[in-house]
Amino acid sequence: MGYQVFNETQNYRGSWVMYLILMTEIPMLILVLVLVLNSEEEASKSYLHLIIVLVIMAAAFLLLMNIQLKTRIDSKGIHFKFSPFINKWRIIAKSQIKSVKVINYSPISDYGGWGLKGNRTTKAYSILGDEGILIDVGEKKKIMLGTKKGKELKAFLRDWEED
Repeated sequence: MGYQVFNETQNYRGSWVMYLILMTEIPMLILVLVLVLNSEEEASKSYLHLIIVLVIMAAAFLLLMNIQLKTRIDSKGIHFKFSPFINKWRIIAKSQIKSVKVINYSPISDYGGWGLKGNRTTKAYSILGDEGILIDVGEKKKIMLGTKKGKELKAFLRDWEED
């Protein structure tokens, strides 16, 4: 049982969020392009504005597409990183964990939305969905990691806690 490992990687690629952004950015780019082409000011200034808008939109889109939540649970503990904001693995040693359970939550009302959220007592790391693993590390501190594999994680945690 000591060799079992749970791995999960979540991101926005292929999700409704990606398509929503594309559905808003593409019409905006077309609108800006039409305005630039019909502009009466100097062509070089118009194209500069178009390039600036394009660069900002591309940067925002690329940032969102590179956000990843990686979770790994093994015999040492629970490891996670939330790239590009937390690039090093954070480790919660198994000995530090008071309790761990899979929960259903409301992202907006419980944590203020998806992403990297938190206050003094609870930190939440989530991409999409409404399931997560709630880790109590004592001293009134909890960490919630979002998951898309709730059933698989529940079964894994039953065996993991017994080790």
